[in-house]
Amino acid sequence: MKKSIKHISVLTVLSFLILLALGQVVLAQDEKLWPKSVPVVTVGFGAGGGTDTAVRPVIAKIEEYLGETINVVNMEGASSAVAAEHVLSLPADGYNMFATGSGPLSGFRVMGTSNTTWRDWVSWHAFSGPAALLVRSDSTIDTFDEAIRVLKEEDPNFGISGFGVGPHVLGEAIFEIAGAPSPNYVTAGSCRNAAVNLIAGEVDMALCTFSSAVDFLKAGQLRALVVTTDEPYKVDDIVIPPITDLLEDSENVPLLSETWPILMRRESPQNIIEKFTEAFLWAIEQPEIKEFAEKQALNIVGYYGEEADKFLSLSESGYAWALYNSGLAEKSPEDLGIPTLAEWDWEKEKNF
Repeated sequence: MKKSIKHISVLTVLSFLILLALGQVVLAQDEKLWPKSVPVVTVGFGAGGGTDTAVRPVIAKIEEYLGETINVVNMEGASSAVAAEHVLSLPADGYNMFATGSGPLSGFRVMGTSNTTWRDWVSWHAFSGPAALLVRSDSTIDTFDEAIRVLKEEDPNFGISGFGVGPHVLGEAIFEIAGAPSPNYVTAGSCRNAAVNLIAGEVDMALCTFSSAVDFLKAGQLRALVVTTDEPYKVDDIVIPPITDLLEDSENVPLLSETWPILMRRESPQNIIEKFTEAFLWAIEQPEIKEFAEKQALNIVGYYGEEADKFLSLSESGYAWALYNSGLAEKSPEDLGIPTLAEWDWEKEKNF
């Protein structure tokens, strides 16, 4: 009888341990932010471009914080509008995210590529970064003023990643202020490719997101004539002058500098939005992210919530009107209710 009782006791303990283990598994599953499947971030540009390289390190740290996998895929087309429409076609369940530049997102509606706007998304912006006007190291164009003269008097090939993206709009704003015509644009699909085309001699100048080409400057292959900031930019021993020092009436140009947000549909589950925000804020404080930002000449801004909405609203005003004033927009921003920068008022814009 004692042996039988002991046997029953062992079985009872084993059964308890099994149930406890099963309970822990269930609990772990319940604690997963995305228990049904692996979430996906669809980057609207090609691998290796400015958006892709800005997003992937942050996603990697968010994965680390959450202990979950997040797939990152690339889907090019229409300055990321193809990817935006793809994500919009999927359920707003927090499993489907989108990544682009703040510039392209701000130009979707006036360019006629997508009807989506910042109001449709919550967003997280790790970095901001200026664009730089670049020439080859052996170019005879030595200064920003010389570049403007060439643009006015000659017909140079001018490299950009694509129409409606940040560097393109920044360039158009600069050319308008400087009284220079739009150049003969050569699109490359990404800022990285535009810089490579410049090195190869396929274009005479290029305006690129600085972070995508900073290593070429460090290697001595390219020179930067100006950056779209209001303060000098220093990379190693290289000091690059800001646009506000070289071009009169350009004080609004730095407002158009880009970020590369990760976006989720605004109607996604609140618990996912809140937990993702928590992971994002942890991620941008990590040493690896700070080292990446310094290496790539990026500023860590950490926009989220209302601050992110406010930035994108201002960006849409700047980009939409810059595209329209340069004759590149399909639709009038006025018809879409987008105010000019001079008329922009967040107290009005945030009531949507």
